[in-house]
Amino acid sequence: MARTASMNAALIGKITSIGEKVAAQRHLKALREGVLMAMPLVLVGSIFTLIGSFPIPAWITWLNQHGGLDVLLSTMADNTFGLLSLATAFGVAYSLAKSYDTDGPSAGVISIGAFLLVTPPLKTEDGGLGIPYGLMGGKGLFTAIVVAMIAAEIYRQFIQHDFTIKMPKGVPDAVGRSFAALVPGAVIIILFAVIMKILQATGVGSLNNLLALIIGAPLGLIGGTLGGTFVAVLLNSVFWFCGVNGGQVVGSVMSPIWLQQADANRLALQSGQALPNIITSPFMDLFVYIGGGGATIGLALCLMFLSRSREYKTLGRVSGIPALFNINTPILFVFPTVLNPIMFVPFVLAPIVNAVLAYVSMATGLVPYTTGVALPWTTPPIVGGFLATGSWQGAVLQSVLVVISFLIYLPFFKAADAAHLKSEAAGVQTSESADEVAELKEVAKRSEERREHREQSAEATAPQAASSTTDTSQHMAHRQ
Repeated sequence: MARTASMNAALIGKITSIGEKVAAQRHLKALREGVLMAMPLVLVGSIFTLIGSFPIPAWITWLNQHGGLDVLLSTMADNTFGLLSLATAFGVAYSLAKSYDTDGPSAGVISIGAFLLVTPPLKTEDGGLGIPYGLMGGKGLFTAIVVAMIAAEIYRQFIQHDFTIKMPKGVPDAVGRSFAALVPGAVIIILFAVIMKILQATGVGSLNNLLALIIGAPLGLIGGTLGGTFVAVLLNSVFWFCGVNGGQVVGSVMSPIWLQQADANRLALQSGQALPNIITSPFMDLFVYIGGGGATIGLALCLMFLSRSREYKTLGRVSGIPALFNINTPILFVFPTVLNPIMFVPFVLAPIVNAVLAYVSMATGLVPYTTGVALPWTTPPIVGGFLATGSWQGAVLQSVLVVISFLIYLPFFKAADAAHLKSEAAGVQTSESADEVAELKEVAKRSEERREHREQSAEATAPQAASSTTDTSQHMAHRQ
């Protein structure tokens, strides 16, 4: 048993170490933070998409008949959600340059220029050029990430080796940074211009086409299939169980894929086509990870309504409401589920079961696909299911998944609750025994103090008695 426990501890320690290193890796961290910079645009654009495609035919007709509001809402979505890649190009380069203690804004702006350079422009009939919105959104995401990382790396090499134009002292910092960025900026733009011409000459066409072939297709097979999702969910749960933020480790790689697939659904919805992707960001956030990492909504319900332990009752009151908004930090680290052997099986099993059931439900047509509306991950169940799919079936599916999560966690929670209740009872008995011992000690102390007081009183009285006897004897002798 001791050897097995030691091996388990060593394995957990190794997984934790790997997870921490991956989460802290400079480029993955920049990727994660860069995509997060684009999330305000994604969320705002999702609101316009939701309003413009709300699943009520009369509402759609009203929008169309009143000044073309449906077209206006679609344009607003294109100028927010549809700029996902453009914002990511800035965000990733900015974050990576900042990690090297170089000027993040300059690197981000240069990255935007390089990204627009390698993106094939739209050509009008009169020979004019335009920016293609389709490639500014999810379709250009891989290109934006690659361009941003290359641009930031080149930029920091020039800055760190002082291969820049330096301005004299007294020049404002903003002006100095602008001139410092001239040389690396020119090199970066020239490099991507050469790459663009080579790709055009070889018939590949563009960097978008090349990356879609090399990176997009393989990662799409992983992120767009049930098997790939199974692996991603398993890794996420294992890392979380070891105390490492699984979302940071797995999400750094998978989130761009799921965001891209969500944007493809959004564009298909706007054009009236069939939605192409089951697995998207809303699918993962709202159907797989209900209650947070490990799909702990079921454990939260157990804590709220079935706890017998005093500590668990208190934790249920504190953590129950946040869990409805997919915030489960108290459950992870206070209950805890992290490094808790009793909770390993349900913590891994619940999100995997959710993924399988949600995928099968959508693949068989029982539930519509997610429409591409990127709702906040804190959207509560039932509401999130309805808004993400635009149908009541999505709300029903979420309700079923909540019940299943509850049933998966229930037997394991009962075992943990019984053990904790016994521990609390033993603690009370120990406390009562300690109180009794303390009380007996106090009684003995008081008794000892009274005995000492009597002895001191007796000692003080003895000399007086002896003196009185002597005086009496002398008086008797005098009389004689």
